[in-house]
Amino acid sequence: MIRTMFGKILIIVILVLVISFTVTGVLMNAGLKNMVVNQKIRQLDNISERVVTALDTLIRNPVVADTDLFTAFLQTLAHNTDTVIWVLRKDGTILFYSAMPEYVQDKLESSDEGWPRLPDPRQYASDMEDYITGDFYGLFANSKVEWITKSEHFIISHIPPYNLQVDGLVLVHAQLPVVFGTSSSILGIFVLSGLVGSVIAFLFVAILTRRMVKPLNQMKNLAKRVASGEFGEKIAVKGEDEIADLSRSFNEMVTALKNLEQMRQDFIGNVSHELRTPITTIKGFVEGILDGVIPEERHTEYLTIVRDEVNRMNKLVNELLDLAKMQAGELKLNITVFDINELVRRCVISFQQMLIEKELNFNADFESEKIFVRADKELIQRVVLNLLNNAIKFTPEKGTITVKTYVAKEKAYVCVEDTGKGIPANELKYIFERFYKTDKSRSEDRVGVGLGLAIVRNIITSHNEEIKVESEEGTGSRFIFTLRNVPEIESY
Repeated sequence: MIRTMFGKILIIVILVLVISFTVTGVLMNAGLKNMVVNQKIRQLDNISERVVTALDTLIRNPVVADTDLFTAFLQTLAHNTDTVIWVLRKDGTILFYSAMPEYVQDKLESSDEGWPRLPDPRQYASDMEDYITGDFYGLFANSKVEWITKSEHFIISHIPPYNLQVDGLVLVHAQLPVVFGTSSSILGIFVLSGLVGSVIAFLFVAILTRRMVKPLNQMKNLAKRVASGEFGEKIAVKGEDEIADLSRSFNEMVTALKNLEQMRQDFIGNVSHELRTPITTIKGFVEGILDGVIPEERHTEYLTIVRDEVNRMNKLVNELLDLAKMQAGELKLNITVFDINELVRRCVISFQQMLIEKELNFNADFESEKIFVRADKELIQRVVLNLLNNAIKFTPEKGTITVKTYVAKEKAYVCVEDTGKGIPANELKYIFERFYKTDKSRSEDRVGVGLGLAIVRNIITSHNEEIKVESEEGTGSRFIFTLRNVPEIESY
């Protein structure tokens, strides 16, 4: 079995060349043969007409009739045209002939008069075809060449002085060695052309496959290094063809894997920190209570802290489970029709205390009093809460948060905008990835582990809708998602 790409492409190219040359040679050979045969047919037509005319003259003019002269005419005409001419009676008896080849004589029969006669009735049948190619029913089988025979039936009537009628058959035989010779030349030319084409194809395939295989081998070697955790090397991209596109895609994949590995490491660090801190706190407080270090009157205070830490760990675990369920396609939607503006109002109320503590300004910009959408209300509420929580978290004191809702092209748009520090341009494409956090220092995001926006995107995607982010570093961020709009008249 051929394993290399070079071998496979070379075999395919050579097969295409062989098939192409073979088909072309056969078609050209057939066309050339047909052309030569047609030319020969026209020549035989002319010869048979001249023979019949001469025979008519011989029979109608007994005064000038001379069979020897007629035979000489046939011999001369046959010699000049490289043919064999026979004049037959209806019973196949050969009356006149220009020549009688030796390889034919032993196959002929004799008539009652002692004249040669054709042995096969098909050779002088009244319904015989005008042109017959081949060995003429075996008569020329020993000649080792192909023949073409023209048969011309004639009837000469009103022959004086007794108004007689004579009918018979003129056979004109001609060899076709030129066709075979030309065919051999054509086949030889095509075989030689095929060999030269195969050599050229070998060189071109070698160059082509080298160009194709080189980046593929680089991908193979690089894939092994990536599998072992090395992400620093990339493939050099040249050109604009499919191999170049594949190389770019491979480089993008390596970059994505590198970022994913970095996010994984960050996630492990974040989760470890988020779990270690509350576990350490819980352990210390519980041991303090059990050992009596913490006075009994403060047990409630410290147990409350323990409860809050347990709730935070529980929230982290739930978010991980929810995200896994969403990505596995196990999320079931409870689709209803509801007012998105009312849902936004309720979400804002739940953050009222946080808004007051940071002295944040809140603006609600609703295109209309009510905008009805068709979606899972509980999940969309989670989306809005998450976006509002992020906006509050990353907006400095006395900043502004704005929520806009409007309808365009049968879609309801919800926009959550803040005046925070914004997101760096090179991080925008990763913002919805799992475990990704723009606040690497954790100075502002001390609680989250980078799952909120990943959950948000999965919720919106499960509704077959879109979410995008627009941000400029230093001016704030804007998150926009769409929902299916339901005209107000249909909501009742």
